[in-house]
Amino acid sequence: MKTIALYLRKGGTGKTSLAVSLAAELARKAPPVILVDLDPQGNASAWIGPEALRAELAGVLLKETDLKQAVIQTGFTGLDIVPTAGLGGQLNLFSETKAQQQPFCIRNLLKTAAELGYRYCVLDLPPAFGALERSALTASDEVITPIMGDAFGVDGLEIFADNLKQVREDMDTEKPAYKRIIVNAIDGRIPKHEKILDEIKTSAPDFHIYAIPVDPVFRKAQTAGLAIQELNGAKPDTKSEIHRLAEDIIKDI
Repeated sequence: MKTIALYLRKGGTGKTSLAVSLAAELARKAPPVILVDLDPQGNASAWIGPEALRAELAGVLLKETDLKQAVIQTGFTGLDIVPTAGLGGQLNLFSETKAQQQPFCIRNLLKTAAELGYRYCVLDLPPAFGALERSALTASDEVITPIMGDAFGVDGLEIFADNLKQVREDMDTEKPAYKRIIVNAIDGRIPKHEKILDEIKTSAPDFHIYAIPVDPVFRKAQTAGLAIQELNGAKPDTKSEIHRLAEDIIKDI
């Protein structure tokens, strides 16, 4: 099983929208896929999960339930989710009180997911940098950073590169690989967006860059509780870049 984390230590970059969309695209091409909602807000779970949860991720990490009981089928064929309850959930509690003593908690969870037969796992991470996030990063095969097409996004990449270096040193590992950047919500009508995109391509020549346009299909999909692949009206560039990202990940095996 290959695990991909969507992460940046900055909110509002579209991590959840891209994590759900990537997981759905991988499920179309190489099922089965599992999405793990590691964000205490539980936005991915609210988007494609059921209204009532029988168990959540925190219960697995706290050893109150096992992973198989927490996994829920989404409405998208080939895609399951390990949900987080959001408001009233226990993931924050685990992160603040237990995660520091369990640095391999996510690695152990992913080992179980692989034993259940999943080919790909996508982790939707919050914009925090605590013990839980570090555990998730070093358990992942690859991390992808979604940024916005502005100067603040570029600053976020520099901070992340420093964080990643430190995590690798602390955990004595070379994981995760880092070679893809998603520049999100690009508006071709805004010259500054195009300039920032060109600057990122120039400053990171060894990275694969994916440019996702501003697209209301993400909001529509969230409202409808569907993946963007299930709706009409997505911009061609949105579909082609999500498709290209998934294809590139699959070809890397």
